[in-house]
Amino acid sequence: MTEDRIFYECVKYFSQKGFRRALELIYQKYRSLGRFSGRVILENPSEEEKEALSRYLRRVLRGDRLVIDVKDFAETKFQDTKFSGLDFKSVLSAVLKKEVITKKEEKHLESERVLKFFESLSAHFEADENAAEVLDAFRENFKWFESYYKKYSQKEFLEMMKKVIEAILKRPQSPETLAIFATRTTGNPHFFDHDKDAGKIFLKLLSILSGKEFPQNAEEKSELLFDNNILIDELSNWCLLYNIGGYVEDGKEDEGLRCFGSQKKPLILPLYTIKDYRGFFAYSNKLVIVENPAVFSAIVQKVPEVSAVCTNGHLRLSCRIVIESIAKTNIELLYSGDFDPEGLLIADRVIQNFGAKPLCMDESHYLLALSQNKIDERRLEMLKNIESAQLQSVCRKMKELQLAGYQERIVDRIVEELQN
Repeated sequence: MTEDRIFYECVKYFSQKGFRRALELIYQKYRSLGRFSGRVILENPSEEEKEALSRYLRRVLRGDRLVIDVKDFAETKFQDTKFSGLDFKSVLSAVLKKEVITKKEEKHLESERVLKFFESLSAHFEADENAAEVLDAFRENFKWFESYYKKYSQKEFLEMMKKVIEAILKRPQSPETLAIFATRTTGNPHFFDHDKDAGKIFLKLLSILSGKEFPQNAEEKSELLFDNNILIDELSNWCLLYNIGGYVEDGKEDEGLRCFGSQKKPLILPLYTIKDYRGFFAYSNKLVIVENPAVFSAIVQKVPEVSAVCTNGHLRLSCRIVIESIAKTNIELLYSGDFDPEGLLIADRVIQNFGAKPLCMDESHYLLALSQNKIDERRLEMLKNIESAQLQSVCRKMKELQLAGYQERIVDRIVEELQN
């Protein structure tokens, strides 16, 4: 009988169902110790397992826990069979269809594979001196990307990372939509879609290079991409404005906004339009930022001399760009929003980022704005994230009452405050 035939027969013998669990336990023990030693315990063995193991070990095995001496199984008893000339480790590998190596050896081999991966990636960008920063960021933060590395074959992941890094090196110098950017750099308009792994990896590398946290929501993602001249949604991302001017590329005042301002008419600007301005300014000496369109409408009708922005419940990228630009002109910024955790978080962000002052958002106005709408514990937990000292008394009262308050209930007070 040839050696190959003997090996085939041995593998077939140990491939019986009765050996399967015992061999898995022996495999795990070898991975830990690096040799066939120690003992393994087979819990609740089936009759088929008892029969197969009893025949091989040449002793009757009974009970719900079978204690197996690994060295006896893999060496002593194995040498007493017609398969004695074979290597038990090779047999075990063939039966279980996986390489039998220790955890230490596996870790070493994996480290070598990762090293070769980075060598191949670096070699691809060897001629591009600008790639060093991106490659370093990827290498130094590889722990975050490791799950994607393991998800794909090394060849697949290498090709993906080449495209991601090439795209980062070709970031647009002027605003460009994500789909067009992806087509230009990868040939696929959906390569960086939010539900694609390449899109998540691209965002992570951008956040590292920008010194920012990985975006946790759609708005943060839009901001990160916009900071790199990439637009996700340039039409439905809009801002409601009143009495606000803008500068166009040549530094001149935009005639369109000036016309709306002089006629005291509000208008909606989408991000598509906002991106073309070089800056914004208020035609008055203060900018009022409100959360709700109804309050915005009341303000512009009753206090027509002010400038105003409405966030419509979300501090969209379009609104952030306008507010941030006006904040740089050093005029007074005021913010008024709803009295609920979400509203206070927006208020906190506007106060912290742009230096705005709360408008009618103290405890007394909260009590006037109260409704009977309960705030559950999960939403109340959001108040822990509010940092502004001006909002702390409202937060404490809200935790106590667990009720929401709305701007519309105090719109007259807001208007009165602005008129004074």
